[in-house]
Amino acid sequence: MTDSVEKAVATGLFPRAERLLVACSGGADSVALAAAVARHGAPPMAIGHVDHGLRPESAGEAEQVRALAGKLGVPFFLERLQGFSTREAGLEAAAREGRYAALARLAAQARAPVVATAHTRRDQAETLLLRLIRGAGPGALAGVRRRRELAPGIALVRPLLEVPRSATEAYCAEQGLAYVDDPHNSDPARMRARLRALWPQLLELNPRLEEALAGAAQLFADEDELLTELAAAADLRNAHPALQRRALLQEALQAGLRPERKHVEKLRELLGRGGAVDMPGGRARVVFDAVRQRRDSSRK
Repeated sequence: MTDSVEKAVATGLFPRAERLLVACSGGADSVALAAAVARHGAPPMAIGHVDHGLRPESAGEAEQVRALAGKLGVPFFLERLQGFSTREAGLEAAAREGRYAALARLAAQARAPVVATAHTRRDQAETLLLRLIRGAGPGALAGVRRRRELAPGIALVRPLLEVPRSATEAYCAEQGLAYVDDPHNSDPARMRARLRALWPQLLELNPRLEEALAGAAQLFADEDELLTELAAAADLRNAHPALQRRALLQEALQAGLRPERKHVEKLRELLGRGGAVDMPGGRARVVFDAVRQRRDSSRK
């Protein structure tokens, strides 16, 4: 089982010639990833840690990650977040947004064009289930992407996305690597933590649930890519509803809007006759049989 971590790194998503910043929280998954990349020897790497400052223990955990970097003989970069707003998105979403923005800054400091995070197959399975519970569409059901742009000139990759979480814990044990267990992972206020508490019962329905859900997410990702390509070339007014939804959603997102399903359906109703729809982030306008979506400066 433990060799799956090193195999994932050996066949990872990063070019050999480039420096890689491994995002390390101090948990088993990211500690295993950092150690495996260092053991592999390529590409040259650094470790980046983001301290959210949400718990008294966080400063000590940052020092534990610094010690790991010293043990592995690689550079260490740290950013402590202060005063990020949770008013609109909620704590978990705000922390995630702040973390990725900080990782982009750390990557620039490290001169690393690639950032690797340690999302595992379990993270993928949990993400798919949570999005199904919320009624997400096909794009969201593609789950965690293996590679995407983090910031201009910086790619974000997840080389462990097909590796089970149990393998990262076993790898840490085999290599004698200490790791921390974030209490937020079992905080019942977080939906993901409540799902994890239910996981043993879900396994009774399908012992290979993690593998099954992760595989479904990959199928959704492939079909999502195709749907996006077809929507870009479609005659919007006469297209299939699925292509209309995708084209409208893409344009809205590109304009900085955050439409929900009901907003996209209202936009579909306006194709061919025009009109406007207010949604989170501003206003989308439909002009005749084309879509003109932009932020409305009169709205916050």
